[in-house]
Amino acid sequence: GQWVLSQSFMSIGEGKLFAPGNLRATKDNKGYEELFNYWYDNQYQLRYTGGMVPDVNQIMVKGKGVFVNAESKAAKAKLRLLYEVAPIGYVIEKAGGKSSDGEQSVLNIEVVGTEDR
Repeated sequence: GQWVLSQSFMSIGEGKLFAPGNLRATKDNKGYEELFNYWYDNQYQLRYTGGMVPDVNQIMVKGKGVFVNAESKAAKAKLRLLYEVAPIGYVIEKAGGKSSDGEQSVLNIEVVGTEDR
């Protein structure tokens, strides 16, 4: 067996593909609801599997798009900084994309404990 390169990947840019995580948060997070409605109203292509890795993989394959995983009082974040958010943020930033917690790059967030979200 051999590995065969089936597609090359260059960088991530802006595009009309969105992968919203934690959609329950739209119920009591007004900003997230408005953002979701903007994408929907402007005919962005929806990519939603319920999993961060397949959604981010699709964004990388397409070379464009946005993944969001907002939280609210009723729908807390599930992704952990150390194991999910920071590693994917690193890959995305190295590919020319951006990562953010809403204020800064996720790579600038200090990890205090293994369960930080």
